[in-house]
Amino acid sequence: MKLLDEIIELLADENASLNAALLKTKVLMHTIGHAELAEWVNDELNGYPKDKPVPAYRIVGGRVAGNIQNAVMIQANVNLPTYHLPKKLKTWLESHELRQAMSVLQDMASGKPGGSLHMPLSPEIGAQIDKGMDGYWVQKCWIEMQPLQIKNGISQVRSRLLDFALNLRDKIGGVEEKEVKALAAATDVPGMFHGAVFGDNATVVVGNENRIKVNNQKGDFEALAKLLATKGVSENDMAELKTAVASDEGKVDIANKSFGPAVKSWIARMMEKAVNASWQIELGVAGGLLTEALKAYYF
Repeated sequence: MKLLDEIIELLADENASLNAALLKTKVLMHTIGHAELAEWVNDELNGYPKDKPVPAYRIVGGRVAGNIQNAVMIQANVNLPTYHLPKKLKTWLESHELRQAMSVLQDMASGKPGGSLHMPLSPEIGAQIDKGMDGYWVQKCWIEMQPLQIKNGISQVRSRLLDFALNLRDKIGGVEEKEVKALAAATDVPGMFHGAVFGDNATVVVGNENRIKVNNQKGDFEALAKLLATKGVSENDMAELKTAVASDEGKVDIANKSFGPAVKSWIARMMEKAVNASWQIELGVAGGLLTEALKAYYF
């Protein structure tokens, strides 16, 4: 698949544009029928909103420093105390969240080796720090970080996305673009993506904050059917799935967490129904729902 190859080429070259790779990944997600996964791409491109947790690689330790004075002297660029601050503020200062857009982070990381970055803090925070300083008060204060810290986070985005792209190419790289959506529907793309980008224990979020909550026990088809019924899967479709599960007995690749051929074919048919709206569900939600539910049943 040409688009996937282009993304891999960009990600594998440290001098190539990461923004270009992210934009192409956004196109890829829509092409393969998993537009919901582009949410992470959008956050990396545009920055993370204040009400959304940032990934661990966007949290960096910072030195809280400032200029202080008392009645007779001024001291510049000294470490400021934080032990007395409210826990939330202390954590925010010492483990700073980088919510900026990727282009901003890249500018910040381009500083000279050995240099540092200063992020100014408000006078209100300075007033809070004053309370832990005997006889001194804060003229101005800031968080000091090293460009290398930010560069590390950028490298992690590149590396994690490259892992996903390479794994995806192993699954769908050799097919024609017109066939890629059906094949992707039969592949655990959300699982591959979240495993590569966030780690295997990440919560899967799809669509407009729709969370896939899977409580069915391994091998419990009745629980699986109950779950899928709540998402609009018809009795006839569930009967076909039951037949497909029986047909795939002994053909499921447990080690690689890969479904059998009959179940893959069933997923592809369900995705077609999502596309033509005969299954009333958002297309972006459908693929993640089916793969997560069946993974819980099989693995």
